[in-house]
Amino acid sequence: MQVRNTIVRDSGAGALLGLAAGDQGSGAAYGHHTQLAMLVAYELLRNRQVESGRIRDGLSRLSGGRSGRSRVRDAPFWLHAYLEQERLQGLGVGPHGGFDVATRAIPIGIWHRDDPKELIADSIRAATATHTDRPSVVSAAILSGAIAGTSHGQYGRDLVAGALEVGMMAADRIADDATLVGDPSDLLHTLRSMIPSVGAGSAEIVEQIAPERDSPTAAMVGLVIVAPVLQDPFAVIADVAPLRRRDIDVVISAVVGARVGLIQWPSSVANDTWFAEVGRRLATRQAVIGDLPDLFEVEERLSHGPPRGYR
Repeated sequence: MQVRNTIVRDSGAGALLGLAAGDQGSGAAYGHHTQLAMLVAYELLRNRQVESGRIRDGLSRLSGGRSGRSRVRDAPFWLHAYLEQERLQGLGVGPHGGFDVATRAIPIGIWHRDDPKELIADSIRAATATHTDRPSVVSAAILSGAIAGTSHGQYGRDLVAGALEVGMMAADRIADDATLVGDPSDLLHTLRSMIPSVGAGSAEIVEQIAPERDSPTAAMVGLVIVAPVLQDPFAVIADVAPLRRRDIDVVISAVVGARVGLIQWPSSVANDTWFAEVGRRLATRQAVIGDLPDLFEVEERLSHGPPRGYR
């Protein structure tokens, strides 16, 4: 109990800031995980729920469409294939495309932290905007559920078990959807089997599961590693750094951000006040967006600089 009281929480408001910090890697700015998460965040602040078609439209704008210049940094392989389609109608890429699907659902876990049914529904809609494989969809629900649980003070095995329950509910909901393919059973079984490993060293957990990079399973491993509450919540980030698993680090940083709230991040984060304010509005369900920076203009400047260059 003493350890838990050292954590300052703002109902998950720091999750986006943490995600951006973990997504920076060795670059000067965050990558596509944060970009797509912010796309979903703006969707929630503007419309209070997610709609797959609007997410696709936003992705099209962010990527510059079929002929424009892309603002997406470190674009994943599935996005290149997606843009090759004659029409933006979504793309099922199989069970290894879902890591990006999971991280984009992080804002949903903040906004719907008190409403599991809507959390699951919006996680599914955000995932199926681009993917049609069930493991990807379920991984999105699990991670958004973990963010919601963290914002309510859950940790340890309880946090993982709660996120697993959300994943099982999502799997049941999409079981009869003929537009989706694949079986999420292995993903759910893997997460369930890792619950006894909560509290073990990060290297030990990664070695035990050996998740493929940028896979839904990698997101589950990150969740299990970050689940315990530490005296220094940022210590887990330093602990996992030697593994050079940016995919796992992104999940860990987002959960840590949700846990510690809106406090100064240990490392510099581009546009940190933007992420903090959007996170705060999601946490307080303040659906006001008119005074926020335009999402696409921000990404244009970060990717290509101001219209006339820097002076």
